[in-house]
Amino acid sequence: MIITVQQLQQSTLYKEICDLITRDDDNIVALQIQAAQSLCATYLFKYNLKEVFGDDSTEPATAPSVKCPALENIITIIACYYLVRKASPNVDVELYRDDYMQAIKLLEDIRDGHNNLTELHYRQDDPETPGDESQANGVTWSSNPKRQNFF
Repeated sequence: MIITVQQLQQSTLYKEICDLITRDDDNIVALQIQAAQSLCATYLFKYNLKEVFGDDSTEPATAPSVKCPALENIITIIACYYLVRKASPNVDVELYRDDYMQAIKLLEDIRDGHNNLTELHYRQDDPETPGDESQANGVTWSSNPKRQNFF
């Protein structure tokens, strides 16, 4: 995982509040972090996701060139919102909802090419496919197959 349970509990959603929401079960916090990472991965398809998020056999890359504080912040915001939705003792839900909506808007801007996460690497080109996945500028295009009209 990009962020740990301890990092989330040191964010705006303090450990005491996390313990109240999850009833002292850190596994619930970890599941919400994984759900937030999964949501982010759906928007960041242009990047090398195995390098950024890791997989079952490899951990995320920890090189300074791959660390991305903006992405860590987005994942933290989304995971906090997921936790607050479960229960909200002494928490202003509207504040977290607003942060969540801003994070989703930022992910949409990154997906659409209006913003860019400069710390992350794009996917490498796969020679087995006809297209070039390593689009350094983040621009992609496609078209429908040529149509044949018969009269």
